[in-house]
Amino acid sequence: MSFNVVGLNEFAGLQNGEFHCWLCQKPVSTRALFCHHCGSVQPVRPLDHFARLGIDRRIDIDMEHLERQYTTLSRTLDPQRFLIRGMGERGHATKQFEALNEAYETLREPLKRGRYWLALHQTEFQQAVAANPFVVELRAELDSAAEPSQCDRVAQKAGQALQEGIMGLMQSLRGKDWQMANATLIELDGLESILGEVRSKRAVLTNTH
Repeated sequence: MSFNVVGLNEFAGLQNGEFHCWLCQKPVSTRALFCHHCGSVQPVRPLDHFARLGIDRRIDIDMEHLERQYTTLSRTLDPQRFLIRGMGERGHATKQFEALNEAYETLREPLKRGRYWLALHQTEFQQAVAANPFVVELRAELDSAAEPSQCDRVAQKAGQALQEGIMGLMQSLRGKDWQMANATLIELDGLESILGEVRSKRAVLTNTH
């Protein structure tokens, strides 16, 4: 795997002119930190944390590359460098610096990065939960349940799998096995959903018997 350090010229490159410089009104890219026409610091744009730090969007990131990118960008955006600039530019530099630090703190911590990764892929995550074979099997068993005792059996299976899954998730996170952690999170989410459905259906069946 190879990584390229993202230079400031890449952050200033045009991308279909989605935005305009707040000062000179010339088009700038979404990722521009500085206007390449007038050189002014740009407002914070809606970027994901990976793009803000100029790294590949992947769960198992290269930590050394992350540190290098953060060090380079934090020096560039240090608010102390803009003390003699106008109030507007100082404000933009401060907000850029804050956004950079938020992105860095999120991606450097495994649990925070995992939660953020799932948030970025919420639709795919929900689809994966719905397609998980064990979850599909339990849901089918629950759908066919006609007695509270049958609901209890589904709940027992789901509860046991949930406990085992939590232990497996912790093991995956400690071992930095992000693919396995992601797959386990998908199953855990499905199991929690099943347990909620069990409670609802059991209450209905209990009232009708």
